Amino acid sequence: MIMLSLKTASLWPLPARLACAALAGTLVAALLHATWLAGLVAAVQVAQGEEGRLRAGYLAAQARASQLPQWRAQRRQAGAELAQLERQLPDPQAMALLLTDINAAGQSRGLQVSLFKPGAARPQTPYVALPIAIQLRGGYHAMGALLADLARLARIVTVHELALTLGKDRLLTLDAVLHAYRLPAAGELAAQAALPPKTGAPAWRPLAAVAPQPYAAAALADPFGALLEASAPAQHGGVAGPDPRRVREPLESVALPAISMVGSVQQSGRLSALLLAGQRVYRVAVGQYLGPDHGRVTQISEQALQYNELLPDAGGGWRERHGSLSLQKPGDARASVPEATP
Repeated sequence: MIMLSLKTASLWPLPARLACAALAGTLVAALLHATWLAGLVAAVQVAQGEEGRLRAGYLAAQARASQLPQWRAQRRQAGAELAQLERQLPDPQAMALLLTDINAAGQSRGLQVSLFKPGAARPQTPYVALPIAIQLRGGYHAMGALLADLARLARIVTVHELALTLGKDRLLTLDAVLHAYRLPAAGELAAQAALPPKTGAPAWRPLAAVAPQPYAAAALADPFGALLEASAPAQHGGVAGPDPRRVREPLESVALPAISMVGSVQQSGRLSALLLAGQRVYRVAVGQYLGPDHGRVTQISEQALQYNELLPDAGGGWRERHGSLSLQKPGDARASVPEATP
């Protein structure tokens, strides 16, 4: 048996040397192949991870693409709602009319307007806000009715910084800041463009249908009533004066000569008069008021409406004046006939 030593490898027989060289080459090739294969495995693993990420992104994009028709419909709806809201914003020329409407709303409810001061315009995206400081004096329910009237305006008006205080004259004082909104003028567009963009805007949701309701709490107890027990209407000579806390009705802002009776309607056995004021017809029942002098409807027939007014007298008291509105027939002139004071 021949013993081979690496120290005498050069003296080995040729077949042994060839076999040893082949074995060494095989080991080197196996090592190189293992290193190269490990790199391929790592590359495959990276590619598989990238494939998973791309597949997840594709599926997410596919899911979003399936919602594209719905998003387009929402965009059209949002555009229509935006256009509807913009139609409620007056232009600078129509803002004066809106301010007049707000002032008239307070006066029509019998409130004393102590302050009505528009402030400087505040450009905001995409509109311009106009703050209006107001101070009103009157009854609690009259103020509630005014706020309901503001909600029913054709234009958008919001109420801020509202405060109620009880005066020494036992009337409430309302201090608030109204915000009226209008479209920007040409010179204000640049100021709006310089405003920083809003971040974190909430997701769009369809506008809920909101129908402004008339003030329906006038029959409830006045929360300040316990403080106003001493403010009962003054009475002189047997005639009680008007209650300053009573909610004024729409026809109390219209002069009686401008009101005409055009018909009547009966419902549930109760007869109501149809009164024309301007371009609008009002339905009035016994107990309601009309005219600026606290005219209270006392009787209604198919041919006429009777009312009692309260007028101040020279002695600081009150006196009554009776009057009537006759049914206006085609071609007749409007007529409000006050009778002599008894």
